[in-house]
This record gives sequence, structure tokens and C-alpha cells, in this order.
Amino acid sequence: MSTFLSYVVVLGILVVVGLPSFVGHLRDRAIDRQLRDAERPMARTAVRAEPSIVCGRLSGQKSSSRSTEPSTAT
Repeated sequence: MSTFLSYVVVLGILVVVGLPSFVGHLRDRAIDRQLRDAERPMARTAVRAEPSIVCGRLSGQKSSSRSTEPSTAT
């Protein structure tokens, strides 16, 4: 029984020492994957729609149709 307990203790020490290194390695691989995906050109964002102009205003503009007047307050 003493030999089995010694094996378990040694295995536990190896896990405690090696686990942080293994977790860090997995995290680095995930970051590398994110960087690789970010460097890859995205086909969907390459096509950009130009805003259309209607009556001198952008069609997607959300402001009112009234023109603004400068403030006369001094």
C-alpha cells in the first residue's frame, strides 16, 4: 500500500507542477488562432455600400428635414 501511495503522491506533484504550463500552452494556442483569424482578409467586409444621396442629404441620415440656424445668443 505504501508503494501505491508513493505513486499517487508523485503523480499529484507532477500534475500540480505541469498543469499551469499546459493551461498556458492552450491559452497561447487560442490567442495564436485569434491573431491568425484577424490577419486573414474577410470577404464579407470587403464589399462596402456607399450611402445614396437624396435631395442633397444622405438617405440614412436621421436628422429632421429642417435646416439648422446658428445661435444668436452671445
